[in-house]
Amino acid sequence: MPDTTRNLALPLIAGNQAQKHVTHNEALALLDALVQLACLDKDLAAPPANPAEGDRYLVVAANPTGAWAGLSGQVACRRDGVWVGLVPRPGWFAFVADEAELYTFTGAAWIGFRTTIATLARLGVNTGADATNRLAVKSDAVLFSWDDVTPGAGSLRASVNKKAAGNDAAFAFQTGFSTRALFGTLGGDDVALKVSPDGTAFSTPLTASAATGRLTLGRINGPLEVSANAGTLPDAPAQTALRVSGADGVAPRLVLDGFGGNGPANLAFRAAAGTAAAPGAVQAGLSLGQVSASGYGTTGYSGSPRAQVQFVASETWTDAAQGARILVRTCPMGTLAAATAVTFEGNGSLGLVPSAADPAAEAAAGQLRFNSTQTALKLHTGTAWTRISNFAKAAASTNFDNYIAAGAWTKVQFNAADSNEQGAFAAAGNRFVAPEAGLYRFAAALAYKRNGTSAPTAFEVQFYRNGAAAGRGRAAATGTLVDGVTALALTSALKLAAGDFVEVWVRFTGADGYAAAADSFFGAQQMP
Repeated sequence: MPDTTRNLALPLIAGNQAQKHVTHNEALALLDALVQLACLDKDLAAPPANPAEGDRYLVVAANPTGAWAGLSGQVACRRDGVWVGLVPRPGWFAFVADEAELYTFTGAAWIGFRTTIATLARLGVNTGADATNRLAVKSDAVLFSWDDVTPGAGSLRASVNKKAAGNDAAFAFQTGFSTRALFGTLGGDDVALKVSPDGTAFSTPLTASAATGRLTLGRINGPLEVSANAGTLPDAPAQTALRVSGADGVAPRLVLDGFGGNGPANLAFRAAAGTAAAPGAVQAGLSLGQVSASGYGTTGYSGSPRAQVQFVASETWTDAAQGARILVRTCPMGTLAAATAVTFEGNGSLGLVPSAADPAAEAAAGQLRFNSTQTALKLHTGTAWTRISNFAKAAASTNFDNYIAAGAWTKVQFNAADSNEQGAFAAAGNRFVAPEAGLYRFAAALAYKRNGTSAPTAFEVQFYRNGAAAGRGRAAATGTLVDGVTALALTSALKLAAGDFVEVWVRFTGADGYAAAADSFFGAQQMP
């Protein structure tokens, strides 16, 4: 019968052994040291100065000193005040606390688990890896993210490295494990995109030259093609960069007309007066270039543009002064003539071409117009045009003391306009007339003037709309009225339709009196 166990070399109790507890306790002590093995360190070549009972260390130094002499490769355990060496067996695991790392004993050395992982021949995540696909991942998504632990980190770069230029470094995109696209450096250092309908025959629609940085599009060094032709096209001439083709029997056109000495027309819109052989200075009002659009009507294409952007010289050019403006022309519904609708001036101003009336056709929310009749900028709200500038405003007074009989509401005859924008105040009718529908703010001020010995007991004022009390506020003074001192002030806001008129009416109770001219005021303002 052996004296120790096969794997951990634990002492066994012999038959008829005396002091059996000694052997038994020794075995328990060894189990306590080796089971769930956790060591404090593995980088010491000599025992620490103040070890604690039960401390364990991996002694990996080739020639440890002190009490560890001769324990190289063993587990040094502090027991009963002395260091005991425990010889490891292949396959033992030990956790080294100061590194938070797990080590495995191979029979010759302790190898870290990180090192083991780093040297794995293959790895499969949710699937099996093989000799070709040494890393295999089966997942709906894969995430690579920047390291948010390392100070100063924040970038992420994935590298696909190849041995030489003639090899491939690429991403393959597959359908049912059959390649449909390749992207990378394929057989060279140029970046290429290759596509295939069957995983066998590939074409290259895009290449970026590593030497020049230039792109090659289409077939091999072929042009960029824009075609409405469903058939096979003949090869383009050498050095063709762009080819535009139409369907059979239809000639595609790229047309840039130049008139009035504009010079050669091209996408750069470089213009001059005179001729190509003898160019002259651009004259004021001359077109520098234009983009025009027309279309097919009932029987044919329109003969002139229906929409147009035109670049125009705003002055006669010299080498030091070359002002220009942009005109946008449109064709209103139901007409055949394009007309300038908007201008962008050289000084940065936006110009809206005036119209005598608010247009109804095509009107929609957000449109801006300048009404030349009302001299106002107007915005369409989605239901109607409303002005956003040059609002109607008026300030009026009366140039005589208005007599007011007792007990009757009487209109104050405001007959003098201090200010009358938009002509909304009608002095002949002593009233304000709304030029258009909207909300208006009104204010009135009146002072009491005695008529002889009359002593009214109340003085009231209110606004009348279209000859009837508006019912939106009234001011009054009651009791003893003081000649030249008692005054009334009234403000209100009224929603009016176009043509509605507003007047100021007053009433004395108990006796007659005057509305003094000196302190009279009637003001109105259209609200935005």
